[in-house]
Amino acid sequence: MEIVERLTELDPVRTYPQRGATLIAGLVGAHSFRLDRPDADALSSESALTTTDPTISLPLRQGRTLIGTLHLEIVGDAPAGNQQELLKWASRLYGRGLDYAERLTDEGSRRPGEAIEETLRRAPLTPRERDVVALLVAGSSTRDIAAESGLTVSTVNTYLKRIFSKLGVHSRVELIARMAGTATIPPRANYEAPLPD
Repeated sequence: MEIVERLTELDPVRTYPQRGATLIAGLVGAHSFRLDRPDADALSSESALTTTDPTISLPLRQGRTLIGTLHLEIVGDAPAGNQQELLKWASRLYGRGLDYAERLTDEGSRRPGEAIEETLRRAPLTPRERDVVALLVAGSSTRDIAAESGLTVSTVNTYLKRIFSKLGVHSRVELIARMAGTATIPPRANYEAPLPD
């Protein structure tokens, strides 16, 4: 669960590519990594790849679009089957995060705080769910939200599942992107039944 939280922490947005690649490399004990993206300079770990043939190359996609490749150099044995599945899953989440981070860093794409508050106010959420979303958008982890709101971690996760369902999103990254203005939330009338404020 901690891996999910760390891969979905967009703030600060500008360091997301480095932080995400470092986290994925750490999942399998990779010695070094290189991130290649078509519209950006290659990004490498402190220790560069020592060979021209990386041990693993993970395609990074947003939907069906290839947005880059993460090359990992692993010293020793290649990852076992369950680690390979974990890497595939993490690369999907990381690809989405890269896409959202890029859109959030575009000049003028992020909404000002007042607009985020207005979007949150219009969303068909209970007051407690709004509080959870506000803390999430502010950069809080699940544990931080639990501590701040007096809820348990399990309860926060339950709230997040309900929020995802109500807003039609599938991840924290998508939720933050919607609130920050890189994706739109349909007007309240498009939801089945508005909830009381």
